[in-house]
Amino acid sequence: MLLYIKNSLIIITCSLALIGCKKKKENEQNPEDFDRNSLLENLGDNIIKPRYDDLNNTVNTLNTSIANLTIPVTTTDITNIRTQFKTAYLSWQSCSSFEFGPAANTTLKFNLNTYPSDTSVINNNITNGGYNLGTAANIAAIGFPALDFLLFNDTNVSNTTAFFNDVTNGNKRLTYLKDVSVYIKNSVNTVHNSWQGSYLSTFKNANGTDVGSSIGLLINSLNLDFEKFIRDGKVGIPVGKRSLGTALPEKSEAFYSKYSLPLLEESISSLQNLINGNGELTGSIGFDDYLNHLGAKHGNDNLSTKINNQFASINQKLSVLTNSIDREVIDNQANVNALYDELQKLVVLLKVDLSSALSVLITYQDNDGD
Repeated sequence: MLLYIKNSLIIITCSLALIGCKKKKENEQNPEDFDRNSLLENLGDNIIKPRYDDLNNTVNTLNTSIANLTIPVTTTDITNIRTQFKTAYLSWQSCSSFEFGPAANTTLKFNLNTYPSDTSVINNNITNGGYNLGTAANIAAIGFPALDFLLFNDTNVSNTTAFFNDVTNGNKRLTYLKDVSVYIKNSVNTVHNSWQGSYLSTFKNANGTDVGSSIGLLINSLNLDFEKFIRDGKVGIPVGKRSLGTALPEKSEAFYSKYSLPLLEESISSLQNLINGNGELTGSIGFDDYLNHLGAKHGNDNLSTKINNQFASINQKLSVLTNSIDREVIDNQANVNALYDELQKLVVLLKVDLSSALSVLITYQDNDGD
């Protein structure tokens, strides 16, 4: 009798365990049930392509104005071009996360935004001529940072007009300005045309999560952009995270124009909108929806909520900064360090939690010990 009772209890316990496992299995979300086609369609049609459209339009407008410059350059000329430069530079921030496919093939990020610019190379090119802007030797003498130096090396507009109207070197400087502008335009046009053509379909059709899939490429690209070019390039290096605490203001983005803070703000805003799938249409499907579908958690919180809360923490630290980053790292280094700490927390959420939840392998290498 006792043996019968023991056997019955074992059977009941196993049955309950099987029922529990079955219920758990039924409640789990299958990643394959998520509509990745709609996700990629929204990302491609509603976010990536429109952002490249805007970048293409703004650099074309800027290039037309620069191409039309003649000596004597006027204060009106410089004032208008400076405004167009800022508009185009801000537009670039929203595309910086897309360094895959056409952008990777043309090394768009390096062509457009390698900073700080090497002013000695720029000045040598101007003096000697015969330069090839497409060579590795000129990577720090092109792009927006080169325009930043040429258009803002003196914040006084009248002095900048004199820079181009100088009898000895003014015409050479103007020629170099035009050549750099054309190089930017051609680089952007090439990538834009690819997205206008067949690559948009290629992007939307590669709907897996493997290394070569669109989700795999985009997650890797946005992580690399955030970790190396936003956290480090825009904040960490200038505030001294790579120089034993010694601030390096001259390493800041847009050092001459002093546009570094709005550029940083735009890059953060653009990244959050990308992750949430927010483009020209509101309420569209994004990675946050994918995470929610998977039931992804960070502690007791939904991972999507945790990520957006961290963006809020970053924006709070940004809100106390009022000057360009090169000034803030000298005058308010503690505030910039506090911002860096919040950026680092987001690195973990995006590079570890997000990629793991989506089963995306991070393929780029981080060798700086962070």
